[in-house]
Amino acid sequence: MMDWHGLNTGGHILAGTLALAVGLVPMFTRKGGALHRQAGYVTVALGLTVLGSAVIANILFDPPAPLVAATLSAGYQYLSGMRAAYLKAGPLKPVDIALAVCGLALCGLLWNNVAHGSASWSPQIGYSTLGYILVILIYDLSRTFWMSVWHRHVRLLDHGLKMIGFYFAMLSAGAGNLLAQWQPLSQLLPSMIGLVVMIGFGVWYARHPIRHRALAAR
Repeated sequence: MMDWHGLNTGGHILAGTLALAVGLVPMFTRKGGALHRQAGYVTVALGLTVLGSAVIANILFDPPAPLVAATLSAGYQYLSGMRAAYLKAGPLKPVDIALAVCGLALCGLLWNNVAHGSASWSPQIGYSTLGYILVILIYDLSRTFWMSVWHRHVRLLDHGLKMIGFYFAMLSAGAGNLLAQWQPLSQLLPSMIGLVVMIGFGVWYARHPIRHRALAAR
């Protein structure tokens, strides 16, 4: 009989490994350049495979709630980060509002369940992950009130930070699962490195703004 769980897990690990390898290219190449875009498209496709297999596992195989929260963190940053790259000027689109509201609803559903974690995925990891997502969700909804400023000065930074967050959410979840004997360090260390990279990117962006040449709205 076909081992669907094993097949899904194998595909998830393979796609995740490739996404982490290819994802370094857009992270560290010239923003908006041809290599950045091409490697970015490949990373996005691999990331979609990673998230799709994670969602299947969450629905069919009853993982601990903190791991579901990690999937939500990666998935929301992926979707919102991609949306940020291509949002045109004007009011925040209904799809972006709906995406954030759905994220809030899922956080609410998970909040009471993350208390029932596991030895590998503790409630502390679950609550900290949900808190991180909630900050992003509130920020995203706040764009309704300052969309014109956001589009001129923040949009490309928003895209970059969220895609970096997605990358390190994948790395943290993968390391936490594959190096369970080293938890919580195997989960926390990638997250801490990701935070440092995000701060570094934010500082770099402040000193070298990415203007219309890069990721222009379509």
